[in-house]
Amino acid sequence: MMKRIFALLLCAATLLTSLTFIGCDDEDKKEKKEEDKGQYITTYLTDNVYDLDPAKAYTNEALANVVSLMFDTLFKLDENGKVRKSLVREYVIEENEAAGEYKMQLYLNDTNWSDGTAVSANDIVFAWKRLLEVDANYEAASLLFDIKNARAAKEGDVSIDDVRIYPAEQQMLEIFFEGKIDYDQFLLNLTSLALAPLRDDIVSKSDDWAKKPGTMVCSGPFKLGRVNMKLGTDPDTEKLFDAYYEYKDANGFDKVGDYFSKQSITDFMLERNIYYYRDYEEDRLKKSVTPYKICVDCSLTEEQLTAMYDAGMVMYISDVPLALRKDGSIAANAEVADKSFSTNSIYLNQNAVVDNGTEEGEKLFANEKVRQALSLAIDRQAIVDAVVYAQAATGLVPTGVFEAGAAKTLFRDACTASYDFLSTDATKAASLLSEAGIKPSKYTFELTVAAYDEVHCAIADIIVENWKALGFNVSAKKLDTIVNNDYYKYTDSTPADICDDLYAEELRNGKFQAILFDYVAFSADPFSVLSQFAKPFSGRGMDMSNPDEYLLTPHITGYDNEAYNTLMEEIFAEKTIANRADKLREAEGILMNDLPVIPVVFNLNATVTSKQLKGEKTSYYNVLSFQKAKIASYDKYLEAGKTYITAHFSELKFTEANECAYTEFELFKTANTIYSQYFLDEKEEKN
Repeated sequence: MMKRIFALLLCAATLLTSLTFIGCDDEDKKEKKEEDKGQYITTYLTDNVYDLDPAKAYTNEALANVVSLMFDTLFKLDENGKVRKSLVREYVIEENEAAGEYKMQLYLNDTNWSDGTAVSANDIVFAWKRLLEVDANYEAASLLFDIKNARAAKEGDVSIDDVRIYPAEQQMLEIFFEGKIDYDQFLLNLTSLALAPLRDDIVSKSDDWAKKPGTMVCSGPFKLGRVNMKLGTDPDTEKLFDAYYEYKDANGFDKVGDYFSKQSITDFMLERNIYYYRDYEEDRLKKSVTPYKICVDCSLTEEQLTAMYDAGMVMYISDVPLALRKDGSIAANAEVADKSFSTNSIYLNQNAVVDNGTEEGEKLFANEKVRQALSLAIDRQAIVDAVVYAQAATGLVPTGVFEAGAAKTLFRDACTASYDFLSTDATKAASLLSEAGIKPSKYTFELTVAAYDEVHCAIADIIVENWKALGFNVSAKKLDTIVNNDYYKYTDSTPADICDDLYAEELRNGKFQAILFDYVAFSADPFSVLSQFAKPFSGRGMDMSNPDEYLLTPHITGYDNEAYNTLMEEIFAEKTIANRADKLREAEGILMNDLPVIPVVFNLNATVTSKQLKGEKTSYYNVLSFQKAKIASYDKYLEAGKTYITAHFSELKFTEANECAYTEFELFKTANTIYSQYFLDEKEEKN
């Protein structure tokens, strides 16, 4: 949890423009003002988010929730687990059994990206082919393998242009399938955020396209608005530099300028997409999205968050800080979801060389008994007690995932197996290491974790102690975010207004030894959770080192079990989804024996909602939409903010990276900050 309350990018005050009144009479100034823009809603959604690419949002539960507000999917799962149309207004299935032709036509609603460009069938084609490129690493690719030639393109057997998805019209997509499939299951796949449409002209410019407002567009009800950052020093600067140079050596980029520094986000805005299901010229501003801005503060201390929530300033909390989960007003008002869509887990890299006291080292995690012992050593109940909103993991598939295509039966509820290596048994763990001829004291390795995620750090600390108790020399490698160091050819510069997430980069490039993360389900289908551990469905880029033969690449952990691969092929071939259930449980059983991934706890989504916040809707994936959210007593909300800020201003530091502070209260009230929203009346009078 970061301990500074605010960081501002602008030192000079930026006066808000006068409100332009739309669709209301001049008689009621207050009504006009609200109709013109709408409400600001202050929230605490997450500690930090750094890359808002929908295809990369599945390693952190909080990140996935934020990205869901910004990108629309073709279909959605409502609160009851029913598939509902979203971007799609109508779909038609056509079958010609004699010709062996099976296809689906998707007709899109009329809506626009946040820059006013129409969302089109071309955007779907681009997003899907991006996942299916032969050299791309996207685990969600297998969600599309029912499409004709999709799998062949991923394996390099045909061109990406041979994938049978076509924009037959601007608002109509035609999809051809390999054969007769379960169409309901395919529609369930299309609720996945990973398959959200994307713009070729935006994404193709930079790998960092989804990190700041100026380089991204959004199809959902909100777009990324202002982002504030701060520079900082790491308590262990030398270790931070070591992490940087290790990554630099592996990836071949040059250092930015003459400095290297930690950098993090303090707060950001999600602003209404004024083109979302709205005729810009004809419709009133709030037709489809009620709030003007969702204000997200990542920087509050536990004490500040509690005080602001109690004062009526913070309307919604979706990531309760660790210190506030047991006692206090926030804990007392938290609503804990009864289902989870992510499992906090550990990848063990079977290709990673671990220091064993020799010059060569050893691939410690390639030993199955070592992986089993490490899982047995973890005290999952101690972790549950520490993080509160969690359940000890009894498998990899989270608790909200369907058994077979519908919410009437959940995979976990139907699974009666009890996996031996998910219990806690230090004695058995030591015995397994002895059987494998492993003397733990010889081995030194690291468990990588995101330094900016306090819950993950707390979990990692417990696991490290558990593994030390076995005799291993293990430490937590806490990687943070740094000033961007990637060159951007379109501006001939290296943008410093975005962060590079060293942790996320280590996870994606597979350079870790062991790494802790949230394994977020791509959809409510268990196949999407389990399939990527099978080499044919890993979604990894093909090995193209031999120009005569492209080779499948196994899971990022190096896991490659022929029996598992074969079983997943059988499951994929079964197109009656109800008939998959038993084999999917068999597949999870193999994984829980082999343990390339160690499930730790099922994350439980806990939220705190002010009684004044009305109109919000929650999806089956536990995401609050905010699209029609409204503060019931907005005047009282603004007054609460004025009162709190006025009383506490002298204690607060409104500080930029260059240490330029708002020392004058009047100056602050006119500035474009999250908290100056409470002084809108004064701003309008001055304008």
